[in-house]
Amino acid sequence: MRIFTENQKFNQWWVLLLIYGLFLVSTVGILHGIATISEENLADFFIGIVPPFLILGLISAALFTTTLKTRIDEKGIYYGFSPFQKKLQLAPWEEIEAVYIRKYKPLSEFGGWGYKFSMKGNGKVYNTKGNMGIQIVFKDGKKTLVGTQHPDEASQVIKNYTSKTT
Repeated sequence: MRIFTENQKFNQWWVLLLIYGLFLVSTVGILHGIATISEENLADFFIGIVPPFLILGLISAALFTTTLKTRIDEKGIYYGFSPFQKKLQLAPWEEIEAVYIRKYKPLSEFGGWGYKFSMKGNGKVYNTKGNMGIQIVFKDGKKTLVGTQHPDEASQVIKNYTSKTT
């Protein structure tokens, strides 16, 4: 039996540049504020600056620890974002009407990357980067697209399992 597994992270250069740039600007702003503010206003300064800095830190930590996990095996297609989903979603072969690899437009079809719902009837998407995905069409008409950086490998494994059911 053939198995496909893939783990993807939000590690594009522009994401890293954005996060590190925001941290740099925030840190410089805090240091400049500390050096120029009077002692009686220092507490108010920290009350105003610390919460946004902490929120930026939490968002950064979430981006760096989030992994899109995909697994295709004899039971079906598993997918989900770790650590937010303890147990991956399973699309069992018997509930799948069609499954194929397709090119998609993350911004115009789904509004970007991550876990999204399409307002245009394209269903749900789980993606971190790129524009290739595993399109799952369920027998009940629902759709889920799972991004992949290895479309050829995923396609081979999908064909292995779907050819057995037809």
